[in-house]
Amino acid sequence: MWTPTADERLAEQLQAALARPHASHVSPPRPVALATEDKVVGWLWGRLQTEEGAWLGPATMYYGTLFDGAELGWHPGTRLRTLD
Repeated sequence: MWTPTADERLAEQLQAALARPHASHVSPPRPVALATEDKVVGWLWGRLQTEEGAWLGPATMYYGTLFDGAELGWHPGTRLRTLD
């Protein structure tokens, strides 16, 4: 399966995001969708467990046209659905 490679800007953002304690990379990135919204898909790049035990995932999500306007953000694991 094809997976994206991070460009320089995204790689820097991911490095900073995943430098947090209890964070780890997901390799290769996994395709995901937001379970709470239609037509929002993206790639999961890592995961982080909070002190409260909740899981968060740094993912680039595409709101609209695929691969146009991706936004990197932390999303609750309960709102992400894997597509593979």
